Amino acid sequence: MSIQDKLNVKIMPGRISLQPNRRLASSLKWYAIIAVVTGLFLAIFYSRLGEGPVVLCSALIIYLVIQGLIDYIFRYNVRYEFDKATNAVYKENPPFGKKQLMRLDEVVIFTKSESGDWYYAMGVKKKQFLKNYKISPGFDNGKASAVRVAEFEEGILNPIVALLPAAAH
Repeated sequence: MSIQDKLNVKIMPGRISLQPNRRLASSLKWYAIIAVVTGLFLAIFYSRLGEGPVVLCSALIIYLVIQGLIDYIFRYNVRYEFDKATNAVYKENPPFGKKQLMRLDEVVIFTKSESGDWYYAMGVKKKQFLKNYKISPGFDNGKASAVRVAEFEEGILNPIVALLPAAAH
């Protein structure tokens, strides 16, 4: 599966949209699996367990459910749309609607590092380090990651940069 499919990229004349956090699907599945297994363990062995393990299992289930909901509601479904016709970048999240983040001529795309991985982010020119938005999956320094970086740059980043006004490059 190509990176464009994984990120649900839609490239149309004058408009590009992508969902950079679609790779959270595997994490969400693992949260659900671990919460269900822990719940089954708790249900089966509840009478044999002491107070400590019951509290620990309950806390783990609550944490996984809350973290899973936060990831699903606030990250997984977020779509960024670069629209040349309206000269704007929009953020769309189904529960919260669509809002304009910035104008295309204000966009700065840069790399940002986080816990050993790095990714592409965008922000408003001269304020990009105060408030920015992740627009790519995380990459590391391995060979497989270099292939994914090249695929992302060729298939997604270059078309986005082509939409930006010449002054923003």
